[in-house]
Parts: sequence; structure tokens; C-alpha cells
Amino acid sequence: MNAHRGFLACLPFLFAVPVLAQPQIGGGICSSSTLSGTYSATLTGRDLSSAVSFSNTTEGIGSVTFDGLSTVTFTLTTNTNKGFGMAQTLAGTYSLQSNCVGVLTITSGDAATFTLESYNSGKDYLITGQDGVYALTGSGSALPATCPTSLTAGSYPFNGSGLGLSSASISSVFNVIGIIQLSGTNSIAINSYVASNGGSTKNVSATGTYNLGSNCSATAMVTDTSGISYSLVFQFTSASGNNFIFSSASVQGMYTASGRSL
Repeated sequence: MNAHRGFLACLPFLFAVPVLAQPQIGGGICSSSTLSGTYSATLTGRDLSSAVSFSNTTEGIGSVTFDGLSTVTFTLTTNTNKGFGMAQTLAGTYSLQSNCVGVLTITSGDAATFTLESYNSGKDYLITGQDGVYALTGSGSALPATCPTSLTAGSYPFNGSGLGLSSASISSVFNVIGIIQLSGTNSIAINSYVASNGGSTKNVSATGTYNLGSNCSATAMVTDTSGISYSLVFQFTSASGNNFIFSSASVQGMYTASGRSL
């Protein structure tokens, strides 16, 4: 009994040691000015539910601007299982502690609260939170100082994950890999392989055209051999356009992915 009492007496000190020994994320060198400028942005979510299955999802892609002080603005193109290609502007405030973790609060365009984390000397960030409807997660990296004015012809491999749709309802989950072929003018071809949770794998080939936009972005519309149309939104993370993130949406499914040059 005395031995047990001695052990219990030591417990507070044993539990205290790991807390005191925890390293600071980022080495204790962050402040709100660590995040400053325009970054790529993905923001994905599923409806808040205690069930494993869910019936609503959202996938946004675009850019976010941190002013280096306290103001943040997201400019996104958002797809949900109920509608595609919706322009969305979210604005609010943010702050970062010295350990590179902080809070991001959206007050315009939605009402949402996120935990914010910066890493790689402020070149990248992560967020996770909720808006009362969706559990949300996002990430991004600093956009280049100069955006691409043209895209180099060639092959660009990509991979991502998404959700299959049937009459606007979620019917499956899947992973996708493939190759995007750019002409160097405005033609685009996509050859992808989709593996779903049901164990099936299918090949999807589609062709169409793309247009460069502002703020290191582009849009494309492609149609596959079955006549299904896909709306694509790209956000480039290199000045050459050789690295990018993008979203795809059609009546059969939606996904987000990242790509790069061969």
C-alpha cells in the first residue's frame, strides 16, 4: 500500500514532464505577419453528423490572401453535390501565436471558425474547423510572384480523391490518377483511372479547351466519350504553371487533385 501511495504521489510530476518538454511548432518564431500575401487554397468538407455516412459535401478551390496583420479573404470556386461552379468569397480575421498555431474566423460569406497552422517559414498553411453545417479542412501554399501567361505543351500526371454522385446524392468514394495533356494553345485532354470503394476501376478520357484567368488560375470544360461534361478549375503554384491543384465536377462525381509536369 505504501508503495502504491508513493507511486501515486509521483504521478502529477510524471504527467507534468511531457507538457514541459513539448517543443513549439515552428520554433516559437511566428506571428500574424508570418502569413502574408496570396496563397493557393483548398477547402473541403462533409456535413456534420455522428454517422459514418454523410449526405452533403463541399469542395472549394482558389486562393486566399493574408494581409500580414489580421485580415484574411478567400476567393473560391466551390462544388457541392447539389451544384457546381459557385463563386464564393469568405472574409474574416486571423491571428498566429509564436508557436505558429492560431485562429481563423470567417464572418463574411459564412460564419466559421478554424484552427490555423503555418509551416515552412510561412510558405504553407493548414486549417481545420466547422461552420455549423460542414466539418472543414483546407491547405495551401504561397503563390508565385509572377503568374503563368501561357502553359507549356506536354503531359502532366495528377492524383486525387473524390465522391461519386447519382442524382445529386453521394453514391461512392473514389481515388483517381491520370495524365493531363496540354497543347500549348488552349486544348486539353485528360486520361484518368478511377478506383471506387465498390472495387470497380474505370477509365475516363475527355477532351476540351482551357482558358487562363487572373491570380494564377485557369478554367476548362471537357467532355468524355460518353458525352458527360466536366468543369475544371486550376490554381497554379509555380510561375511556369508546371505545378497546380485543381477540382473537377460532373453529374457523375467530383474530386480535387494535384498535378505537376513530367
